[in-house]
Amino acid sequence: MNNTVITIADITAPAYRALRLPPGTVVDYRGSVARAHGTWTVQPCACNGCLADVLRGRPATRYQLVSVKGRVRGPRHVRHTSVVPVVSEEERNYAALYLPMRVTAVHLRRMLRVAFPGVKFSVRCGRRDAKGLIPDQITVTWTGGPTRTAVATVTSPLLATYGTAEERRARHISVTTGGRTYNGTPSVHAIHLNRR
Repeated sequence: MNNTVITIADITAPAYRALRLPPGTVVDYRGSVARAHGTWTVQPCACNGCLADVLRGRPATRYQLVSVKGRVRGPRHVRHTSVVPVVSEEERNYAALYLPMRVTAVHLRRMLRVAFPGVKFSVRCGRRDAKGLIPDQITVTWTGGPTRTAVATVTSPLLATYGTAEERRARHISVTTGGRTYNGTPSVHAIHLNRR
C-alpha cells in the first residue's frame, strides 16, 4: 500500500493548490454559486489579485469559468475543489485495470483517517436516489471536523489526475485488504460529500 500523508500545510500551500487542469478542459462546476452549477470550461483566473500573485512568482490557484462555446464568462476566482473534470467517452473507454468499488472505498477510508485523525467518516459505495442505487459512485458522510473543501482535496485524486486533457486519468493506486494487494485505477465517476 502507498502510504500518503496529507498535512494541513500541503492542503493550504499554493503549489499544492496550483492549477492542474489545462485551459479549455470541460468541467462540472459544483461551487458556492448555485445558479452557475453545470458544465463549463476552465481558464486561469485573470482578476487583479490572481495576476498580482502570478507576477510575484506564486502559482496560479484559481479558475475563471467560460461557457463551452466560449461566448459567456461565468464565476471568477473558483477553487480547484469546486470543479470536477467531465470524463469524455474516449476516456471512459480507455483500457485499464480498474479496481472494484469496495477496494477503492477501503483506500479512501484509510486516506481520510490519515488526513483527519479523530474524525469518523462513513464511506459507502453507491448512492441512493428515487430510482434506486446508482453504481460507480461513493458517498462520504461525517459530522463536524474538516470542511467539504478540505475533504474534497483528499478525495479528488481518486477521480482524476491533472495532466493534459488527452492523458487525464484517475490516479493509479495500490491497496492491500483481506490479505490481497490490488493495483489499478479507481473506477469512481463521482464522490459525494455530506458534512452534517
